[in-house]
Amino acid sequence: MENLTLIAASTQRQIGYVISAIVLIAMLTYWIFNWLDGRAEAGAEIELAANRKPHMSDEDMETKRLDLSLTGGLVTLTVIAIALPLYWLGEPGRHEGLVEWTDDQFVRQGEELYAENCAQCHGSADGEGGNAADFSIVDSSGVYVQQVDWKAPSLSTVLDRFSYDEVKYILNYGRSNSPMPAWGGPGGGPMTDQQLDKVIAFLAHEQQSQEEITKGVLDGLPLAAKAKAQADNAEMYAEQLALLAEIDDLEDELGEVQDDDGADDLLASIAEKQEQAAAIDDELTAAGEAIFAASATDDVILGELLFNNPAASGAYGCARCHSAGWSFDANAYPENPLLPPIQDGGGAFGPSLLGVRDQFETSDTQAAFIVTGSKNGVAYGTFGQGDGGGQMPGFGACWAEDNPLDFPRIAGNRIEGHCEGREGTLTTDQIAAIVAYERALGDDEGAR
Repeated sequence: MENLTLIAASTQRQIGYVISAIVLIAMLTYWIFNWLDGRAEAGAEIELAANRKPHMSDEDMETKRLDLSLTGGLVTLTVIAIALPLYWLGEPGRHEGLVEWTDDQFVRQGEELYAENCAQCHGSADGEGGNAADFSIVDSSGVYVQQVDWKAPSLSTVLDRFSYDEVKYILNYGRSNSPMPAWGGPGGGPMTDQQLDKVIAFLAHEQQSQEEITKGVLDGLPLAAKAKAQADNAEMYAEQLALLAEIDDLEDELGEVQDDDGADDLLASIAEKQEQAAAIDDELTAAGEAIFAASATDDVILGELLFNNPAASGAYGCARCHSAGWSFDANAYPENPLLPPIQDGGGAFGPSLLGVRDQFETSDTQAAFIVTGSKNGVAYGTFGQGDGGGQMPGFGACWAEDNPLDFPRIAGNRIEGHCEGREGTLTTDQIAAIVAYERALGDDEGAR
């Protein structure tokens, strides 16, 4: 970023500095010689007064003195004729340098705002997200249900799925029923409009490449298969969680034991339970590997893994919006009867998908909607109406530059060109697999 200041100091500016230095040196030289040529004023006024001294003859005035004056004037005009065009030719470069320098400051200030207000939940702006945000789950009446650790999504690909205006809307108004608060003034938040622009400019500067996004999606599928194995074997998974909780309690108790015999008994009990938990984990891992292998030939299974993809804390998938409890793994609290298990596509921030075939009559229209996402005020499907700045992201193309022409210039400069060479978060085949899975949800309860 330090190189941006060098851009502003263009070659034309350096030429101007050289010319200024030459003029100053010439003035100093003239003053020195004029001072040395002077003499003390001694004698009669008639001898010292300038108008009493003999002047040059006409021969000297019209030759040497005149030639010297004309030469000086010609040199001065030549310098002006060359220097002024050179100076003004450099004006576009100076303007571009100022814009780049200003944008650089915008990004730096956005980085500071992000570190102060966003990083504690979303982690590094170019990372995988997933920092646990402490959040209280309450029921429809506001009664406390459970304290959970909510996985905040990575923002390293947010400008591939949302346009600038949509990201601004989310920052302004937050996400209901989640730890994401309203940050902008319109939503009652503490940040000004310009501060939000700075945060977005920083996010645009930190976005992952298309190759990193593609790799991240694929890397998350084995993890999704393991999670499906845990959900398919809920009792076994609950037993593993109970064993892990007992191990934690025993380790706490071990720290308070004073005698060796008691410590040995606790260590033996811990080792036994660790062995039991590891055996269950091995069995679940094997089941997950079998599911992942099956996804290579079964679009519905592949679609389920993509739907529940945990990579980037769910930023690549659908479950964090369409499956209540996914963001904090509600299945990890089997002892709480008030916290229902996760139901795939059962609805949360996003609508239920259990009747998605009524919304989209064909797979093609549903896939097209997943590609583009919702647009504010634009109807979709049978009865859908986009609202609030496009809450449903577009997974099949890059949408950062899909904005009106009046979006902020500085933040816009950081976004212009972002989508060049980008094909979207998910491929056409991956979206087709998700559609196949979502349309199959209506055939059962979709419970996990």
